[in-house]
Amino acid sequence: MFSFTHNLNIISRCTKMERGAALKEYGLCGGQAMYLFRLCHEPGLSQDELARRLYVNKSNVARQVARLEQQGYVMRKSSPEDKRVQLVYPTEKAIELLPFLQGMARNWNQYLLEGLTEEEKEKLEAVMEKISQRARDYIEKEVGW
Repeated sequence: MFSFTHNLNIISRCTKMERGAALKEYGLCGGQAMYLFRLCHEPGLSQDELARRLYVNKSNVARQVARLEQQGYVMRKSSPEDKRVQLVYPTEKAIELLPFLQGMARNWNQYLLEGLTEEEKEKLEAVMEKISQRARDYIEKEVGW
């Protein structure tokens, strides 16, 4: 029987493994790439905002941000509006790594989609966007994210 989510989980786990292998020389694991992508594109997010944007548990965000900070990829600063809130910024080290991360993601996507026609790629992207939006809507409405 076809299991859409099972296939998505396999792709997700393989992606983390592929990223982990590519990032090993930088002392990073595969799951940290998404934090660096987001922070390089939206510097100054709070940890709560980062959790919401990535659809990740807040405790996982706290652990990963702490690790990335220890490794010199991010820094935290108190919010000027609320000193209790820590805003997270990429360091120069993270910004310098961004082109590598982008190339890594582009190459992996090309590898996964190899053999599909342009029409199939466009249809897949449209269908995945619809499904992704449905998942986000459910989480926001039913889980209260």
